[in-house]
Amino acid sequence: MNSFSEILRSNSQPLQPIPTDQPAELRQLPGIRAVLFDIYGTLLVSGSGDVGTAMEMTKGDALEAAWEASGVQCSVPADEMIAQLYNVIQDDHKIATKRGTSYPEVVIEEIWEKVFDGPMRRGQVELPCDFDMKLFALEFETRVNPVWPMPDLREVLTTLHQRDYTLGIISNAQYFTPKIVETFLESTLEENGFRPENCFFSYEHRVAKPGTELYEAAAKSLADQGIDACHILYVGNDMLNDIQPASQIGMKTALFAGDRRSLRLRKDDARMLPMHPDVTLTRLSDILACLPR
Repeated sequence: MNSFSEILRSNSQPLQPIPTDQPAELRQLPGIRAVLFDIYGTLLVSGSGDVGTAMEMTKGDALEAAWEASGVQCSVPADEMIAQLYNVIQDDHKIATKRGTSYPEVVIEEIWEKVFDGPMRRGQVELPCDFDMKLFALEFETRVNPVWPMPDLREVLTTLHQRDYTLGIISNAQYFTPKIVETFLESTLEENGFRPENCFFSYEHRVAKPGTELYEAAAKSLADQGIDACHILYVGNDMLNDIQPASQIGMKTALFAGDRRSLRLRKDDARMLPMHPDVTLTRLSDILACLPR
C-alpha cells in the first residue's frame, strides 16, 4: 500500500476558504495564557466541513477508488458497504450510549474491520498481503473530506509560539487527523508548540464534542500547569461543538467564521444555550490582533 504521505499528497489539492457573511468582531483579550484550537474548519480548510460531517457525505465511487488504491478486491456493491459502515457506527454509538457516554466517538479503523469482517468470511473481499486498515481509512477519508491548511496557519502558530502562549488542541478527530496537520506543517505538533498533554482528540478518549469531557480534561491539564480556564482562549468554527462547551468550562472563546463550508452557527439547534463568542474571526490571523504581544 501507499505510505501516509503518499496518500495525502495524491488526494490533496489547494482549497481556499469561502468567505462568509459573518462580520469580524475583534477586541483585545488580556490575560490569555493558552490558546486551544479545533482542527477541521479552523486549522484546516475542510471540503465537507468536519470529520463527522464527512461520514454523512460519502459516496460509493469514493469507496471504490479507495479499494482500487489499496488493492482490495470486493464483490459487494460499494453502496451496500457504505450502508453497513453507517450501521456499524450507529451500533457502536448505541453500545457506548448505554454505558453512559452522551457523545460517543468511534475509532474508524476498528469500524472498518467490522465492516469487512462479514464479507471476508463469505469470500466476498480479498485483501493484499501488505494491507493496512489505518491506511485504507485514510485513502477513504481523503477522498470524501479533502483538506488543506487554512491561510496563514504556519505564520499564526509560529507567532503564538514565539509570544510564549501555551498551545493545545481539542478536536473531533481520528488517528490521521494530527498526522495530516503535521504533514502539512512539515514538522511535528510539538515542534509547533503543541505539547502532547495539551492535545485532546476524540478518538483517543472515545468521546466527542459537543460533550464537555474533552474540554474538562484540557482545563485540568492546563490547571496542573498553573493556567486557569479563564486564561484559556478556545478557537473553533462551530457554535455548538466549540463555543458552547468551551464557554461552559469557563474558557474565553473565538468563533472562526472564515469559511462558509464549515461555519456552524446552529441558530435553530435546540441544544444551543443563549451565548455569544468573545470574539469572531474571519481570518485565522485575526487572532493575533486579539492577543497581547
